[in-house]
Amino acid sequence: MTVRRVDANGAPAPAALARLARTRSAPADLDLLLRGLHSRRLILLKSLLTGLDRSAYAVPAAVRARFEEHWRLLERAEERDPAAVRETLDYPSVGTWLARALAPAAGPGPARPLGHFGAVAAAAALRAGTPCALTLAPRGGLLALPGIGVLATSAPAVRLTARAHTAHLRPEGRGAGAVLLRTGGRIHGTGPGWHGLRRLPGTTALLDDLDPYRAPPEGIGRAALPPALRSATAAEPWLRLWRSALALLRATDPSRAAETTALLRCLVPLARAGPHGQGARGVSATFRAAPGAVLATLPGTAAELAAVLVHETQHSKLAVLHDLLPLHHAGPYAAYRVAWRTDPRPLAGVLQGTYAHLALADFWGRVAERAGLPAGTRSTARARHDSYRRQVAEALPLLLESNELTPAGVEFATGMRAHHAGLGRTTGPATALGGPSPFGDVR
Repeated sequence: MTVRRVDANGAPAPAALARLARTRSAPADLDLLLRGLHSRRLILLKSLLTGLDRSAYAVPAAVRARFEEHWRLLERAEERDPAAVRETLDYPSVGTWLARALAPAAGPGPARPLGHFGAVAAAAALRAGTPCALTLAPRGGLLALPGIGVLATSAPAVRLTARAHTAHLRPEGRGAGAVLLRTGGRIHGTGPGWHGLRRLPGTTALLDDLDPYRAPPEGIGRAALPPALRSATAAEPWLRLWRSALALLRATDPSRAAETTALLRCLVPLARAGPHGQGARGVSATFRAAPGAVLATLPGTAAELAAVLVHETQHSKLAVLHDLLPLHHAGPYAAYRVAWRTDPRPLAGVLQGTYAHLALADFWGRVAERAGLPAGTRSTARARHDSYRRQVAEALPLLLESNELTPAGVEFATGMRAHHAGLGRTTGPATALGGPSPFGDVR
């Protein structure tokens, strides 16, 4: 594959950095962020290939041959339809898989989860309409095609044969299989064991309650919440809440709604309790390896879901922006106290949290001023606006007075301060309100 990096000429211009500092973005800014995300994804994929070359002695010949077969399929798909390959590689679960495959703890060669690369290449080929025939290995009883769906099977292998618009998935030693149809740029499936992802109404984003790489294996937050299963999410009002949350965003702030729908690739429901029975609510998270994915427990209201989307979208933006244009050279040392956490935070966490809460102050202020909403909703929104505004007021000096920001980071934080000043006066002590992320920053 061709690795196309976003070089220095692709870094944000001063006007773009100023817009992003105000938690805003123009279409060109979003395009820059998406291209930056794709560039990083390609570099990580190339790193995986390079790592295999360097540890060839530890990789069985059969494993390496399969990897190279899948790489060639990905190249053929890219020649046929680059956009389809980009859509596949940029899907958040692919980033999570790559992070796991490249982690030092994954071990050399076969100890890494290399087999999933075949499913990634197959998903890209299916989207591109590239004819192919290959054998894929399910993992834990699932063959997951990123951004498409999963085939549940106990078979050790699945044979995929695809033409331009149709594909067959036949588990080894089984009779019938699943049939996939490619129509209008989307892939629909039917047959034994097949489960497709559901689309979030009004967008191209998905409700991902299937992909085994949709969340980290250690779980989310102090309760170590795992991703919710389809059996649980089918009975929960995710799609209804999504419609209402998107409608609220579009009514109160159309540009922020457009930003959210442009960057969001999937919403990942979290279970209500962790593996040891400890429950949690109001939890949401974003991971640097998987921008565009919002992981969250079921919110109580559409307004709460809208706030989660605003909050986590800022984390995705800032994660990609920092890759394009480093904003700090901070270490991992926790040395700063912020209103939204009881424990000290490293500067990177302060920056992420301040940025997300600045957007929330803006969002809740607009909800409070929106005519036609119930008085109770507007009153709650006003309280949250004031709370987040005070939290940001206390955190901004920590950023601007530190020596860990780069010049671009100082410019960015100065822009945040200017936007905060336009949100009204700040009085009284800051208090945490409104369900902050479990970590307060992107991981």
